[in-house]
Amino acid sequence: MAGISSQGLTLTWATVSVTGLGTVTINTNQSMIDTTDVATGASTFITGNRNTTATIDMFYDQGVAAMGTIETAANTGAGSATALITLASGMSYSGSAFVTSFSVTGSTNETLRASITLQFTGTITIV
Repeated sequence: MAGISSQGLTLTWATVSVTGLGTVTINTNQSMIDTTDVATGASTFITGNRNTTATIDMFYDQGVAAMGTIETAANTGAGSATALITLASGMSYSGSAFVTSFSVTGSTNETLRASITLQFTGTITIV
């Protein structure tokens, strides 16, 4: 199995794009609903709703307009916008999402890094 490079990752939020992404983690969780009949002694389940989040770590530069747009969305509780995460391979994840977290980390002799978390709402398109 060939590895897929993470170089060239991009995030498009609403109408602005951010490059220089370091790490992207996309988590989809499937909730389960317990339908166990206590008389049987064996657990049974059916599927419930899915929940998808994306955590993105990147270099932080307030001079990049897109960075400011995303940071403002987190600070103001702005509504959802279309998020598109594109991998170097061309594979992409898109859907409506809220910015639920934006943090900046820096230390002496290091570049500033930002980490954002997106909470998707509705269906995710994977291409």
